[in-house]
Amino acid sequence: MSSAGTFRLFVYGTLKRDGRRHPFLAQQHCLGAARTRPLYALLDLGAYPGLVTCPEGEAVEGELYEVDRELVSSLDEVEGAPELFRLAPVEVEDVAGPVQAYFYQRDVFGRARCPSGRWDNVPGRARDDA
Repeated sequence: MSSAGTFRLFVYGTLKRDGRRHPFLAQQHCLGAARTRPLYALLDLGAYPGLVTCPEGEAVEGELYEVDRELVSSLDEVEGAPELFRLAPVEVEDVAGPVQAYFYQRDVFGRARCPSGRWDNVPGRARDDA
């Protein structure tokens, strides 16, 4: 359970430990690997992935962090919130209580899904389209 000054954040892309935006979370407490319930799709947006709610969903793999609430404005800025991504509740397997994630906000028509609900940060995806 999070304390009053923190919240739990599920990350699935560039904020993960191997991602180029992980420095924003590097000083936060990593609670470990996590998976969502099978209610979502993870889209391949080129340089980064995007999480969306999906009726034909699958489980999405990522990491769970306990994050200081003071970081929300910095995270919102790096994630392009609220236009590109928006912080909202997400259901994570075997985790009781609230968890938040950044959900993609733009049109998803024609966007490919990431295989198996997993995003791998690789050097070839270093361009920054956000």
